[in-house]
Amino acid sequence: MIHNVVASIGYRLDEYIKNALSLSEETVIVSSLVDIKGNVNPDIENKVTIFLLNIEEERTAKNGHFQSHAGSNPPVTINIYLMFSAYFPNFNYMESLRYISLVIEFFQSNNSFATSNTPLLSNSIDKLFVEISNVGIDEISKLWSNIGANYVPSVAYKIKHIVFDGENISQNVSSIL
Repeated sequence: MIHNVVASIGYRLDEYIKNALSLSEETVIVSSLVDIKGNVNPDIENKVTIFLLNIEEERTAKNGHFQSHAGSNPPVTINIYLMFSAYFPNFNYMESLRYISLVIEFFQSNNSFATSNTPLLSNSIDKLFVEISNVGIDEISKLWSNIGANYVPSVAYKIKHIVFDGENISQNVSSIL
């Protein structure tokens, strides 16, 4: 289900940036920034890259969920943290800032997602909420060091209330990415 959420939001963001800049080529990719050897992924150049930072259980939602069937476990609600980074090489730093600004504008006007406004989103998802995630200077330094890449303009968002109820996850989303 995480793959569906990330790809669906990525698709909407891609459409937003392409419309804002009158572009036809893909502007958003879901990918790691570097490979296992630390080499920069060439597919991320001149794009916004989305990658997973963290998964956490939403403990406050745990109290409200009960077993739907005898012998089944109650649903698990999670939040995911996504990083949106803009890598424009060859000293094209201003373009990186422009794309990150578009990401922030997108989420400012789109802070919730449901199948009504995000067609590729799984029907098993009622509604997701998005908020910016503040990452401190020390944390960001450690984060980029752990990723194995140099810092590029980026912003993190928390996607809230993804519910896993034990049903099979069989829906695939075509890759924009």
